[in-house]
Amino acid sequence: MSAGAVRVGRGVTVVGVAGLVVLAGGWLLLDAGPLRTAVVWAAVAALAGCVVALTGTVLRAGRVTPARGYELALDAARAPAPATGAALPAVLHGSRWPWARVTAVALAVPTALVLFCTLGAGTPDRGAVAGRIADADYVIKELPVVAVGGVERAGSSSRASSEADYTVRLPAPHGGAAVPATFRAEVHRGVRQVGDTLPVAYVPQRPDLGAVGADTRSAVEAQLAGRTLPYGTAAVAGVLWAVAALAAFCVGTAVTGPPRGGRRVGKDWTALRATAAGVAEHVERPTGDDAGTGTDAGAGAGPGKGSARYACLVLHTDTGDVPLRLAASHRRAAPLLTGAVGWLLWKPAGPRGKVPADFVADDGWQLPGGLPAAEAARIAAARTPAPFTVDTARHTRLLELGSQWARTVPAGVLLGAAVSVVAAGALLLPVDGGWRAWTAVAGAVAPLLCWMVTGLFGAPRATTPAAPVEAGPAA
Repeated sequence: MSAGAVRVGRGVTVVGVAGLVVLAGGWLLLDAGPLRTAVVWAAVAALAGCVVALTGTVLRAGRVTPARGYELALDAARAPAPATGAALPAVLHGSRWPWARVTAVALAVPTALVLFCTLGAGTPDRGAVAGRIADADYVIKELPVVAVGGVERAGSSSRASSEADYTVRLPAPHGGAAVPATFRAEVHRGVRQVGDTLPVAYVPQRPDLGAVGADTRSAVEAQLAGRTLPYGTAAVAGVLWAVAALAAFCVGTAVTGPPRGGRRVGKDWTALRATAAGVAEHVERPTGDDAGTGTDAGAGAGPGKGSARYACLVLHTDTGDVPLRLAASHRRAAPLLTGAVGWLLWKPAGPRGKVPADFVADDGWQLPGGLPAAEAARIAAARTPAPFTVDTARHTRLLELGSQWARTVPAGVLLGAAVSVVAAGALLLPVDGGWRAWTAVAGAVAPLLCWMVTGLFGAPRATTPAAPVEAGPAA
């Protein structure tokens, strides 16, 4: 079942985020019609499938704590017969999924907010009158208002947005008396009065088809096209969404490092025999800091200005303690990894940032991480490169400590996700009304709210005891 949970987690990571992006993009950018209907409902079906898949995984295999999920990932990565430790694998696995998971979460949150904001604020359908006018040879002209009724203000201020029924007179096609036409329109900052003008779309040869209007020409064009938001508003939302997507990419890269492909171990690599000793806090000082680097963050005067401070896995080597930063919770990982013996491998890189490094344990698993560039430079200066043996027949298994996340999802999050999908489906229906704004708010906050409520009833206990976290050498 462990492999099945990993596949479900990866599938939900890809399909879930893609479904959110397609649903938000289709609703925001496409005109009303069969294409938009097919796209948005296919995206809703994909999101519903993700919720069902996660729920089925939890029901079949049982929910576990995140710490237990780490144990299951480690058990799956161990080789049946541990190696002697004398040779290194010739090829290291690529590591992309940790980056994909973090980036997916960072992208899903702003996308969901954009989605429910546009679902709640957008018009679900252009209406029969707008559809008939859009299919004919229409014009958009400024016409004076001759009557106002049914005013509804969004607030108590006289300058608040409002909705009202506006009546205009459409010119007759062959002279004669003008034809009155009434439409309901939303106006920002107050209510238009009799004598004011509004941009109105109508068909000169068929005034009997009616008219549609709004306070701006772009809003009228968007209504005729069946767009959920006017072009200018949709463009602003799209720009903000693009900025959020770029930020999500940067967050994923900052937390886990860039995604790695498979690499072949060469003679220019550095290899150290290492023993995992526990978790500690590492202080990475700016280049040129005379204080140097080290794993004892509490010693001396503490970190200086511009220092980076983060948890890491401490590895004992013949060159001293080496900090390895993981794309996982160090607090959960350290009790499982402490005492593991293997090789620490990396290819020398530039003088800044973090060097991609991997810890290859003798019992067959490969753990990707990042080594501070200053540490890599210190080791290169203090140690004469020693030859090492590469065994092309040795194979390792990639250890993804977060790969079992599909079995750790709280029941409240699953319930909230189901509520959000139902809310999105309801908002796609071509029915307008004041309930849309409240439904959008409920869909946006449901996962967090349900998680908080169900969290009051406690979480499942770990099924296996965890070893204490140590920072010293393994016994």
